[in-house]
Amino acid sequence: MTEPVAIKLPQLHLLPLKGRGATEEFKAYIAAGHYLGGTPPEGIVKLWAFLGERRIGALMFGRTGAREWAKLPILELTRCYFETDTPPNVESRALALSRKYIRTWMPHIRLVLAYSSTGEGHAGTIYQADGWAPLGRTRGRPRFASKRPRMDVDISDKLRWVRTP
Repeated sequence: MTEPVAIKLPQLHLLPLKGRGATEEFKAYIAAGHYLGGTPPEGIVKLWAFLGERRIGALMFGRTGAREWAKLPILELTRCYFETDTPPNVESRALALSRKYIRTWMPHIRLVLAYSSTGEGHAGTIYQADGWAPLGRTRGRPRFASKRPRMDVDISDKLRWVRTP
């Protein structure tokens, strides 16, 4: 019988986005890989995810789009994109690290909110793995903010998830 071999993975770490020029690179990276093909116009917290030296994903938090909660100390995870060839559970590990970042640098934030798209078959597995609580389902509805239809909006029903930072 042979000895078991330990497998070492590079350290997962997050780096906050710095500099105005970096914002365009960040948005382009997410837009190229995320199923919606775009990003919201603003983001309060933008984090690159790295495994060792390799960039593997990005997380973007912003103000919540839920009108009834807009004035509360809440951040919404507006985009979460990770490359497909990453180790298991990297997304939920990155969520945990992003919550630690928010706790440390934005202590006034009391809740983080996220949605998983039923139209894309997302069941919220990454949120469950990080201990998020389900908070109902939202009905999908089109948004008509302008006469130009937006292609980066998912109008399917969503599962809502909440967690303390």
